[in-house]
Amino acid sequence: MAYPRKTDLKIYEEKELLDRRQELLNKITEADTYLPDAVLHDDLDLGMMEFVKKNFQINSDGSTIPIIPRILTVQRWGEVANSWTFSDDDGNMKVPFIGVVRRPDVQPGTNPSLMRTIPDRKEFHYATVQTWDGTRKGADVYKIPQPVPIDIGFEVTIVCQKFRDLNRFNKIVLQKFSSRQAYTMVKGHYVPIILETINDSSPIDSLDSRRYYVQTYNFLMLGFLIDPEEFEVKPAINRLFLLTEFLRTKNYSKKSIYSNIEIKVVLFEGDGIQTDFSVGESIGVLFFAAINGLIQDKDVDYYWLGGTSRVSFVSPPIGQVMVVYYAGKSNVFKDSYGNLLAMEVENFMYDGTSETFTVNNVINSMVYVTINGLVDINGDGYTLGPDLNQITFNTSPVNPSRISICYLY
Repeated sequence: MAYPRKTDLKIYEEKELLDRRQELLNKITEADTYLPDAVLHDDLDLGMMEFVKKNFQINSDGSTIPIIPRILTVQRWGEVANSWTFSDDDGNMKVPFIGVVRRPDVQPGTNPSLMRTIPDRKEFHYATVQTWDGTRKGADVYKIPQPVPIDIGFEVTIVCQKFRDLNRFNKIVLQKFSSRQAYTMVKGHYVPIILETINDSSPIDSLDSRRYYVQTYNFLMLGFLIDPEEFEVKPAINRLFLLTEFLRTKNYSKKSIYSNIEIKVVLFEGDGIQTDFSVGESIGVLFFAAINGLIQDKDVDYYWLGGTSRVSFVSPPIGQVMVVYYAGKSNVFKDSYGNLLAMEVENFMYDGTSETFTVNNVINSMVYVTINGLVDINGDGYTLGPDLNQITFNTSPVNPSRISICYLY
């Protein structure tokens, strides 16, 4: 038999993989929340019970050997073993039967997917969910800790009178665990089960007594716990924060625009006397300083020493002084999830044809937009959209005009 050529092999397309990922996500969030459903000890027990019911069905003399429809404890199994009987839902006593016993000594887990642990179970980002309270649009950040791995031991025992029933059951188990491992589905998660040992405890009271075969299969479930009480939901930073601080008391006003990182805007009122203005905290990156909306040239019209909080103008400004900066400890931009961002400035000429301008990258945060050097405020003079890499002016600029767009991506 010849091997298929490379062109004959079926390669999963990107959409098929995305559909499969969405399918798995839907299974672990069936409770109609944005967080995964809880997985606790009872859920793992139920997963083992469903696994036995689904895979260990055997027929004896035309009827299916019943499986005790509940997880037994070691104590309850001792009571069953003494009488070789069990009660079904109708109260009838039947032999043969199959029972599942959960060992009480739950151990620290060895699930391979959780071998690399997060120190101190620090919470990590799971999802960002948009919110709307009727007046403001924002987002909540959902965080969950790493699941706790646990190993749970189960004993699946068959009690029968016919050796051929024992052989059938043994064949099914060994075929299912030919690689010593199988999987069960618990709340949408695939949980591995390992076959450890097979033991026989068939009693022999006398040669002429009725013969019972009792064979026990020891399984180890490599499970994990997901406790919803440990989940955390916090509002994300999605707006600019304005801070106003003066070296001496002056009139001021505040304005706000939206952004995904903590960019700050400070507005001062220049009196033609004061030249130094402090924002009250260290400036990581100074985007610009403007007087009456006109952006000033750094190291020409004003000076700023990196890492300090003070902007010094060459000439005392008169009117509104605006300082826009990033309060990070360095000139590295990171969003609320720790992703690195870059700053880009793109220039356009408005020719009167369209009020929408398209930049080269998807906009994460707007820094400023200027028209012929004058700062325009997001939401007043322009809005983001309709696409993620576009802005649209609310009113047409003067034709012609030089447009400068500064943004983070």
